[in-house]
Amino acid sequence: METKRSNDSFINNESTWLSYPELFGRNIFFSVLPVMVWIVLGIGAMGILGNILIILVYKKLGFSETIHMSYLALAISDLLSVLSTMWSFIFLSPIFEAVLKQLPIATDVHFTSFTGAWPLFAFSRSTALITAWISLERCLCVVFPIKVKRIITPTVTKIVLLTIFIFGCGPVVFVYIGIESEWRLDPLRNQTKLFVFADDSKQTTILQRFARILYGFVYPVSSWVIVTVSTAILIIQLRASNLWRNQHLNRSVNDMRQTGDFHQRRICERSNRVSKVVIVVACVFIICSFPISLNLFLSISIPGFSINGSFRYLFYLNGLFVSFLSEMNSSVNIIVFTVVSSKFRSALLQVLSIK
Repeated sequence: METKRSNDSFINNESTWLSYPELFGRNIFFSVLPVMVWIVLGIGAMGILGNILIILVYKKLGFSETIHMSYLALAISDLLSVLSTMWSFIFLSPIFEAVLKQLPIATDVHFTSFTGAWPLFAFSRSTALITAWISLERCLCVVFPIKVKRIITPTVTKIVLLTIFIFGCGPVVFVYIGIESEWRLDPLRNQTKLFVFADDSKQTTILQRFARILYGFVYPVSSWVIVTVSTAILIIQLRASNLWRNQHLNRSVNDMRQTGDFHQRRICERSNRVSKVVIVVACVFIICSFPISLNLFLSISIPGFSINGSFRYLFYLNGLFVSFLSEMNSSVNIIVFTVVSSKFRSALLQVLSIK
């Protein structure tokens, strides 16, 4: 493994043999990188604050409703995802690069992949699975409003969320199995430095490929199917509920109480508010997560679309874009909850001590 300085020197001289698409991708990558670093750091700061507030709000609201547990787990996963994204971009910043040059450790793009990209895959996939669970839970509440309370209990919810975190973060261990380090002499600086590199043995490669398949295909596809189907059912139910409400809008409260429709309307309105929150969260997830899945799928399907492949700069450029979308998905829920849920707004104001 070469040092970062030797990598930079190599990059500066490689334009003589790069293909035109790669040369084009290289030029764009180094043009947008400084801007993306600061954008991601700014959004990340908002995401950290927002997810911490979400955790505090739902801790204050309590967990009498199982969906509050799911929202809390989602905020924790989002927070870890944002931190992973920020670390990946901090590593690419010129300031941090200057600091690393003073440390006795030699790093390259593999290092940021181990410490940033793969944890991001793990936490973003956990976010995807939790979002799928939230959509499914809400869908079951709509389709089976009476039976679902016997099925989805607080205990069941805790077990499901814990299982999601285990299966979401577990495969990243396969990647870390192949990490090795050793002290080597850096001829450019005449210093002994700690080199961190990946083991390219066949067994390790198979395990890493298995992790890529899970993160790039199994988890995203299953999450997409569950979220899409559940969201479609929720939208249909929401429209039917709005139609029923409009039909009874002109009736007096006394008439509705006599027929029992008043209580049903209150339940319907509350259910609609929860459904709207879930629908918005699910739609944001669908929009932001697709490019991430596409990026990992391409890395599996196209041999050159990887860190060291012939299309590596296109891989880096696409990585910047999908990391940005992943961070957006993990940072905007504070806005979604505040705008859509009046109950969340009230609790948020209390947390912020705003009278």
